[in-house]
Amino acid sequence: MFDWFPSRRPPDPAVDSATPRLLGRRALAVVVDLLLCYFVLEAIPLALVVWLLPGLAEANTTALFVGSVVALAPVSVVYGFYFEWRYARTPGKELTGLVVTTPDGIPPGIVACGVRNLLRYVDFLPVGYLLGVLVAGLSSDGRRVGDRVAGTLVVRPRATVEREQRAPTDGREERTGRA
Repeated sequence: MFDWFPSRRPPDPAVDSATPRLLGRRALAVVVDLLLCYFVLEAIPLALVVWLLPGLAEANTTALFVGSVVALAPVSVVYGFYFEWRYARTPGKELTGLVVTTPDGIPPGIVACGVRNLLRYVDFLPVGYLLGVLVAGLSSDGRRVGDRVAGTLVVRPRATVEREQRAPTDGREERTGRA
């Protein structure tokens, strides 16, 4: 059930798969991770506030909502840092088949993970990830500002790339197992 949740050693990265064509996958991974941060990491404390202090929560509904949206930024930075440092990928990246690595193909260290996640704030400016998308889209390896400064790449796992290269071009052959 939780196959999309990283809990093991990072897969071997296909460093040569770093390309702007991964931006769609990366965007989907960000959306998944933000939803997990908001609806799991923030909704539970909010529900406790509403349950334990119903009068306060009812009187400050707008403030609680705005506060939870503002808190999403640091929560997502810490979340991204932890998962990328520990597993070289977040649940969103695991689900979309991505892994964070260095150009040498080794998992990023604590400093690299911290830098690339803190610089999400830079990518977010001026209008919600516009700078990050532009920088990544214009670079040959799809690296955003945080990746450039941290010396990291977002790539696909080697096993996935090799499996796709070996896959038959006709879907019928794949289903039947015959050539």
